[in-house]
Order: sequence, then C-alpha cells, then structure tokens
Amino acid sequence: MKCSCCQKELIRNLTLRELFFSTSLRCYHCEKQFTKIDQKTACPGCGRGSTPKLCQDCHIWQQKLGFVLNNKSLYQYDEGFRQWIKAYKFTGDYRLRGAFVTELEQLLKIYRTYLICPLPLSKERFEQRGFNQVSGCLELTKVSFAPLLKRKELSPQSEKTRAERLLMEQPFLLAVTSEKIRNQKVLLVDDVYTTGRTLFHGAELLYKNGAETVKSLTFAR
Repeated sequence: MKCSCCQKELIRNLTLRELFFSTSLRCYHCEKQFTKIDQKTACPGCGRGSTPKLCQDCHIWQQKLGFVLNNKSLYQYDEGFRQWIKAYKFTGDYRLRGAFVTELEQLLKIYRTYLICPLPLSKERFEQRGFNQVSGCLELTKVSFAPLLKRKELSPQSEKTRAERLLMEQPFLLAVTSEKIRNQKVLLVDDVYTTGRTLFHGAELLYKNGAETVKSLTFAR
C-alpha cells in the first residue's frame, strides 16, 4: 500500500483495522508533517489553535457582521501543510487528495443535518487547474455535498495581500434558488482559513437568502 500523501510505498506493519477500513494511510514522515488542531482549545469563532476564547479577529467580525462562523480546522497552516497544498492544489497532483480523508470524515460527522457546500472556483480557475481542490477531498468521504454557490470571475485570493482580501467585493452568487437554502443549516468547506473574508462573504449571501445557520470547516487554519 502507498502513503496517501507522498505516494511512496508504506514500509511498516499495518493493523487489520488499517488494512480493511482505512481510506487514508500516511507514512511516518508525512504523519509528522501535519500538526493537528485540538478542537477543545481552539478559538470557537475561527478555529485558531491554542486560543480557547473568542480571538480578537473574531470579535471584530462579530461587531461588523453580527455573527461568527464557528469554524473548525483540521490542521495548522505550517510548513508541512504548505508543502502538501502546494503539491496538490498548485502543482496539480490529484493523488494527494486522500491525505487526510479519515480525519475529514470524522469531523464531518457532527454536521449530519447540514447542507455541505464546498467553496467554488471561478470558471477560469477551474479550467486552469482541472479540479476543485475542496470537492476533490470531499468526494472521498461518505458525505454528500452540493454546489450552492458559484463564483464570479475575479482575481484569485492567492494573489491578494491580507488588506486586499479584507476589502474584496462579494465574489459569490447563488447557484440554486433561495428556496433550496431557506431555513436550512449550511456548512461551508474551504481549504485554508486565512482572513476569513471569503467564508464570511459566502455566509452573508446564504443568510441573506434565508439560511438558518451557516458554519464553516477548513482543512487548515
């Protein structure tokens, strides 16, 4: 069997549980590259690790918009995760999408009553990359998801500074009728929580069209 992250052969003894039930197996080297965020000690607003109370950024969002996202993130955005996202998202190694599917499945279990919505790419960006990096990971879980939003043709977030991200215009439109989301709970899923601006834009649009609750989940924070 191969490591779901680096794709090298796994040189270790597997347990029966791993052999028959695991969809994501990482080698010792790759396992050490990811730093898990302890949900019990993370900020309840943005999911930042080791911040058990609402952080300053979340206080600002709450004052500005009247809500926080109750975001949960799997990992810290450190050098290990940065190398993975570079190889998967920007280099386009689609095989790496299963790197942490087991952990993702576990976290998604608490959102069984939610509509799961991966943040969309613009048409131009999708054609360049060939896949949506978030949908690619979600497809390996046992959870259904739906494209509730579509993205306008704007410049990519990776090309913007923090200040530019915070000032950016609403990048989304509804991809469904408002009846589909009215009184529904929605979970937005993205790869990285940076400033939170993109996720808040998605939440604002969903709330405006009648969603009952909007929360978010990201792979890293």
